[in-house]
Amino acid sequence: MNYLAHLLLADDSDASRIGNLLGDFTRGPLDDLAKTYPAELVRGIKMHRAVDRFTDSHAVFKEARNLLAPERRRFAGIIVDIFFDHYLCLHWELFSQLPLQEFTHEVYRALEQHPEWRPGRLADAFPRMRTENWLMTYATLDGIELTLERVSRRSPRIGKVAGGIDDLRHHYDAFEQHFHAFMPDLLKFVDAWKKDH
Repeated sequence: MNYLAHLLLADDSDASRIGNLLGDFTRGPLDDLAKTYPAELVRGIKMHRAVDRFTDSHAVFKEARNLLAPERRRFAGIIVDIFFDHYLCLHWELFSQLPLQEFTHEVYRALEQHPEWRPGRLADAFPRMRTENWLMTYATLDGIELTLERVSRRSPRIGKVAGGIDDLRHHYDAFEQHFHAFMPDLLKFVDAWKKDH
């Protein structure tokens, strides 16, 4: 899942939300990260990694990946994650009692108040994330197109990611059906994971 979904799945605390976001910005063993960050934040990183493993291996997610053009399937994890954040925005009220705009404001506030929890790449990305309101831009097709273009510029190797907007437009209803089929299983997985960790 992409940024918004990881933030939604986190516990209702700054440390958990930032930890779940940091899963995309940190590498290395959790024991090493525990020397730098508080336990709740490290638990968020651990949860992010567990969610990614669950998502990548789920049958519905694999079916969604197959809707992409063949030349983009090797980047399917990135692309479908972004698509699913789009549908999460559209159907936000099914998953959270807090309005999306208020939720994203809380995330930006937490990141602003905890610069010590924004290492390297996140520290670099955060000003743009907040100014361009990345989390809310997922709600529109234009925002998804912009997001895919932004991701594609990270490296020439993933330049084909930008073309994913064509797949989304071509299979819009099918991707939405896959999202709705996948989310209940993801929520059950996260609920069980939190009880065990």
